[in-house]
Amino acid sequence: MGHKIIWLLACVALVFALLFGAYFAIIEFGGEQAQAWLYNIWSYTQNLLTENGPLLFLAIAILPGFILPVAPLLGFAGLWGGVHGPWLSCIYCSMALFVNLCWTYWFAHGPARGVLIKLLSRTRFQLPEGTPKNMLEWALILRLTPGVPFIFTNYTLGLLGMSFTQYISVSLPILAFTASGYVLAFAGIFGGEWKYLWTGACIIAVTILLGRFAIKRKHRHAN
Repeated sequence: MGHKIIWLLACVALVFALLFGAYFAIIEFGGEQAQAWLYNIWSYTQNLLTENGPLLFLAIAILPGFILPVAPLLGFAGLWGGVHGPWLSCIYCSMALFVNLCWTYWFAHGPARGVLIKLLSRTRFQLPEGTPKNMLEWALILRLTPGVPFIFTNYTLGLLGMSFTQYISVSLPILAFTASGYVLAFAGIFGGEWKYLWTGACIIAVTILLGRFAIKRKHRHAN
């Protein structure tokens, strides 16, 4: 297990190393003009986000519901946290994700489910009439599996009729924990605090390990 954690931390470090490498490559090939261009973009983005925190967290609550990736928004939240406080940013992100979880679930559970049932009535496919007995287990697996967009899981669990209480009980802790990892990691980079970077990286690594464990356990029971 220790070797796996070290390997995952190394992968996270490699990602950040590639980002830094791309930055220095642009400067190397573009010269002072490219460096000034990057600096101007960075300054504009930093000022915009640090002065409009409510707009940023409102975007996290709404935009992922339209299949927009949440990772860049969490990166911006880390940038905001580097100025106003990483843990405060984690709290606001958790609140924004809670709002997103609520409205996407009820949209999928209500209007979207009715429309989908009408569409599928003309085909040989149908939504299950009742909630599957192992819905809670599958919800855990979907939430913990790396690479599965969380908004896809929101809509899927809502369409399948998972109870809202179970849905929130499983989804919010996992998403808040994972999002905090990304926010802390980016806050550590933007704010120059390595303790936040490594804390965030460890949280991400733990989430990946839990996901792999859940998938292996599911396969073992299936066999």
